[in-house]
Amino acid sequence: MLAVRKEEKMGPNQEKLTICFHPWMLYFQNDDYETAMDEIADRGFNCIRIDDGAGLLWDGEGKTRHSVAISPPFGSFTKFTTFLIGPKVMDLWDRLLRIFAAAKKRGVKVILSSWFFLHTNWFCEENDVRPLFALSTEEKIDYFAKELSGILDVLRKEGYIGSVAYAEIFNEFDGLPFAGEYRNRLSEEEADRLRVLHEKAIAKCRARHPDVLFAFDTWRPGPQEAIIPRNIDVLDFHFYYAWPVYFAFQRDIVQWTTEEPEIPEDIRYYLKEKPVSVAEVVKEMKTIRTGLDWPRRISLYASIDEKKEAELSALLDRELTENYGRYLESFYAGIDRLLAVHEKTVPDSRIVMGEGVSCCASPIVTFERDSGAFWKLIGNQMAYFNRQGFWGSVVATTHAPERTPAWSACRDLYREVNGVFLGKE
Repeated sequence: MLAVRKEEKMGPNQEKLTICFHPWMLYFQNDDYETAMDEIADRGFNCIRIDDGAGLLWDGEGKTRHSVAISPPFGSFTKFTTFLIGPKVMDLWDRLLRIFAAAKKRGVKVILSSWFFLHTNWFCEENDVRPLFALSTEEKIDYFAKELSGILDVLRKEGYIGSVAYAEIFNEFDGLPFAGEYRNRLSEEEADRLRVLHEKAIAKCRARHPDVLFAFDTWRPGPQEAIIPRNIDVLDFHFYYAWPVYFAFQRDIVQWTTEEPEIPEDIRYYLKEKPVSVAEVVKEMKTIRTGLDWPRRISLYASIDEKKEAELSALLDRELTENYGRYLESFYAGIDRLLAVHEKTVPDSRIVMGEGVSCCASPIVTFERDSGAFWKLIGNQMAYFNRQGFWGSVVATTHAPERTPAWSACRDLYREVNGVFLGKE
């Protein structure tokens, strides 16, 4: 492990960020943001990370939109997930400002990002999606930088700019279809080209909003150095070091393809007598432009036999408990890579883990709620990040209101691990 970093000089927005990752808050069926923010703050979170609606807030002529049709991303199979989205015609501006009003009331900061080219397009109308996907790479980056800057203009006018923790033009920039789509490396020439475009876009945003911090968001702890903009304030990395726990169940079923998988007999034991096919999920979805692995993932979630859930969660707990040391080694090795890249490229930027640990989008799997090994792992993560001087961290990706069975049952555990990160425990 690398040497412990000295505590950074934080400057403005000094408080460390205990982040509740709630990306689809803007689009959820439930828009009782006062109650949601109360629950978030009550569990020791002082920050949320959300999709900001970029790409949907103005029409092609620059006029403000107050009516956007949002659909469940996986049609009728959405009910088997924690994606409690649509179907509704929404006033996204009204919702965004009410999120900020509730956040400001509870002293909760907001991280702005956009998943449009990764996931948000799943639940939007084709007329809203097609024109933006048709833009060139340079046009996409410029367009969404202007959208972000415009959102910040409105938040400033409404008195909410002080509630912005930091802002990103895109979530997982190096996972975007036009920026590598989760490949290990781009050519150095292409990475350099994207970095320059990104730097120019950030510079334009900062010129208009010099009091806002801007981030580069990467899907892994060891991003390609050449693609990282050198003018960022925050390096937001994602690290799903414990997601492989779920491989004990999903094996090789979840892959980057919509072909029907072979399901091993021991895994079929946990599924309904007639599992949901991938074809059924695909049929319910809109045009699949991104996230080709998700139809298989959703078909698997939708096929879980609720009567076997306790046994399934026990399987996952055994996997983590018996191999706990291996997961710790993976965690430390990944953070070492992250710190080395940070030191070499953007050493003066703050470090945040804005997503990570695991991602279980099933609303019935209780492993993360009940596993002592899981909460021990999170406590270790938070203590290490505190010692390293990181500015922010999530507990785990799906831990937010209505997104995990742990939310209602583990209030005190959330407070405890968030307190560890803040140095209060």
